[in-house]
Amino acid sequence: MTLLLFSILSIICILPRGSYCQQTSGEKRVTFEDYYQFGKNEYTDKNWPDCVAFMKRAIDDFKQYQDDTVSCRKKCNRQVKTATSSESLKILKFHETSEIALCLLRCRKDMFGDHQTIRKMSTYHDMEERKPYQYMHICYYHQGELAMAVQSAYTFLVANPDDKDIMQSLNWYMERDGYSDEMLIDMERKDQEAKFMNGVAAYDEQDWGRCVHEFESALEKSIIQDEKCRILCQDKIDWSVVNGNPEIDILLASMRANVLRCEHNCLYKLARINGFYVGNLIAAHFEYLHFCHFKLKRGAEAAQAVANYLLFDDNPLMKRNKYFYGKQYKKPELFTPSPEMVQIYEKRELESRYLSFMETRFVIKDGELPPEQADDHNPLSTDFHTDDNFPYAEIKNLMTSPECKILRAEFETTERDAFVKELERRVKNLWPHSKFSSVSCGKHVREAKCKRAIVFSSEPNDCGEWLGKWFTGCVVVFCDEPEEME
Repeated sequence: MTLLLFSILSIICILPRGSYCQQTSGEKRVTFEDYYQFGKNEYTDKNWPDCVAFMKRAIDDFKQYQDDTVSCRKKCNRQVKTATSSESLKILKFHETSEIALCLLRCRKDMFGDHQTIRKMSTYHDMEERKPYQYMHICYYHQGELAMAVQSAYTFLVANPDDKDIMQSLNWYMERDGYSDEMLIDMERKDQEAKFMNGVAAYDEQDWGRCVHEFESALEKSIIQDEKCRILCQDKIDWSVVNGNPEIDILLASMRANVLRCEHNCLYKLARINGFYVGNLIAAHFEYLHFCHFKLKRGAEAAQAVANYLLFDDNPLMKRNKYFYGKQYKKPELFTPSPEMVQIYEKRELESRYLSFMETRFVIKDGELPPEQADDHNPLSTDFHTDDNFPYAEIKNLMTSPECKILRAEFETTERDAFVKELERRVKNLWPHSKFSSVSCGKHVREAKCKRAIVFSSEPNDCGEWLGKWFTGCVVVFCDEPEEME
C-alpha cells in the first residue's frame, strides 16, 4: 500500500487551488475523476487519512474545472464578434459558432491539456451531489475527528435531504460525547445562500436596513450564480437524445432543448437554501424585501418589490399586500416592476414556451408523433403580459354585512353552509382554483393552514376586509391551489 500510494502521489502536484501542474510531454494530468476514484479506493482499504486527502483534492479540482469551463465560455463569447448583417445570416451564424468552438478548443487545451473531456458523466454528477462527503464523514470519524465528520455528513445532507442513511449517521454523531450544534456547518454553502439566510435573520430581528442590504445582495449573487450554472449546462450534452443517424435539424433541436432545459432549471436548483426549498427563488427575495422597505417607510420601493414578486408568482397573499399598499399610497404607478426583473421574467417565460412546445409536439410515443396542429408552423410568441390585471376593486363586493353576520353564527347552520357555497362560487370567479378551507372566530392570533391563503374578515366593523395569513377575530379562509407554476 505504501509503495502504491507513493507512486500515485508522485504524479500529483500539490499546488494551491487555481494553480496547475505543468505537464511534460506524454504526462497524464490527474483530474477530479482520478482523485475521486483514488479516494474511494482508499476508503475501501480503510486508509482514512488518504481517503480524506483525495476526496478534498477531488472537490477542489472539480470546482476549478467548473470555474475554468465558465471562464472559457465567457472569454470566447466576449471575443467573437456577433454576426449583424441580414444578408446570408445563416452562414454568418455558422461562422460565428465555429469561431466560438475554435476559441473553446484552444482555451480548453490551455486549461486542461490533452484531457479536455470528462470520461464518466456519472462522476461529474456525483461531485454535483456532494458524494465525496458521503465517504469523508466516515473517514473523518475513524480518524477521531468528530467535528469534521459531523460537518461532512451535514454538508452531504443539505444537498440530499431525503437520504435516510446520512440522517441516521448524523443522529448517531449527535449522541457522541463531544458533539455540539456548532458542528453543523455546510462546507459548500454558496455566498447567495449565506446572504439569504442573513436576510432572514435580520428580518426576524426586525433589523430592516440590514434586511434590505442582505436580500438585495443575495438576489444579485443568485443572478450571477444562475449565469454560471447556465454556462455549465452547455458542457452537459445528453447524448441519449441521439438515436440512429438523424437529420441535422432534428439532432440540433433535441440537443438545444436538452441544454435549455438544464439552463431553465438552474434557478430551481439554487432555490434550495440550507437544504430547504424556498419556492420561486426570485420571488422569495421580494417576499421579504417589500416588508422591510415598508417598515423603513419606503413606499415606492415596497410597491416595486410587490410588483417584482407578482411577475414570478401570483400568490394571493402578495396580491393582498398590493391591495393594502394601494389603499395606503393611492398611486397605482408605483406598482411597476423593475426593468431587470422584467427582462428575467420575459427570458424565463420564452424558455417555458419553447420547452412546452418541445415536450408536447417534439415527442414520439409508440412510434408516432402527435397530430399536426394549426400553430405548428407559427413562430414562437414573444408577446408578454407584465401588467397585473387582477380585479382588486371587486374584493369589496364579495360580502355584505348581513352575510358576514351569517358567517359569525356560533354554530353550523343550514343558512351558513349555503352561504359558504355561494361565497366559494364568488371567490372562484377571482381565483378559479380556490377551495373553501374554514370559518372561525377567536381572539387569539391564528395562521392560515395553506401557503396560498385567501382570508376575509367577517367582523361587523370590517366585513369583507381582505386579510393576511395571520389574523384574529372572525374570518373565512379559502386556499388557492393552482397547477404547479414554472
